Amino acid sequence: MDVAQVNVVNVVNVVNVVNVVERRDPDVRLLRTPGSSGSRIRRGAESAVTGTEEDSMRAATARRSQGFTLLELMIVVAIIGVLASVAIPSFRNYQMNAKRSEAYANLSALAKAQKSYFAEFNEFVPAAPEPGASTGDLPSGTKRDVASVSTAYSAVGWTPEGDVFFDYDTIVDGFGGCSCATCFTSTAYGNLDGDAFMSEFVYFHPDAGGGWCGVGVSGHGPPTDPVTGETQWDQVVRHPSSDFF
Repeated sequence: MDVAQVNVVNVVNVVNVVNVVERRDPDVRLLRTPGSSGSRIRRGAESAVTGTEEDSMRAATARRSQGFTLLELMIVVAIIGVLASVAIPSFRNYQMNAKRSEAYANLSALAKAQKSYFAEFNEFVPAAPEPGASTGDLPSGTKRDVASVSTAYSAVGWTPEGDVFFDYDTIVDGFGGCSCATCFTSTAYGNLDGDAFMSEFVYFHPDAGGGWCGVGVSGHGPPTDPVTGETQWDQVVRHPSSDFF
């Protein structure tokens, strides 16, 4: 093969290389100007190196996208466990606090009804803990039918709004061991957390001399304010001697 043929072959090889590089990086075409074969080859070589780096990065990304390592999974599981241990009890307490609002609302309404009845008939209306006393279904985190509560307090014209978590009673003179003619104590009994202890939300209405009726089930007396030490009359409070929920 003579020198002319060798040069033709070399030119063809260079053109092929340039075409390949151009396909990988179209910007190389901007360098194709007369008399710039050296720059064209240098740009092609740089593009080839860049393409190799991009291929390596793509391969590394593909390997990472295939899944997590065992260590990564264990870390995620541990984080979820910590969050659950904090969130679940907090959410449970939030639910039970929301259910406790029933006792506050119902006792306030019952006390107003009792006082209105007393103003007209000069007596308060007693009642055993309902609905548990009639149905045998003790307080829990599940609502129970309100019918027996409505029946027990029909004389004063009070009924809870909807089914109830709590039992409601009222102790008056001559009922439940009370001998205070112008006082009454209404109590809501609950067991929202399902343990062996009952919570008591109480409303103590004393007579003019400070006499009072005890809580029907436990016999507890009126609670005192933990800050001022004053007796908590005529307001709904959770009795401190009872369970929280």
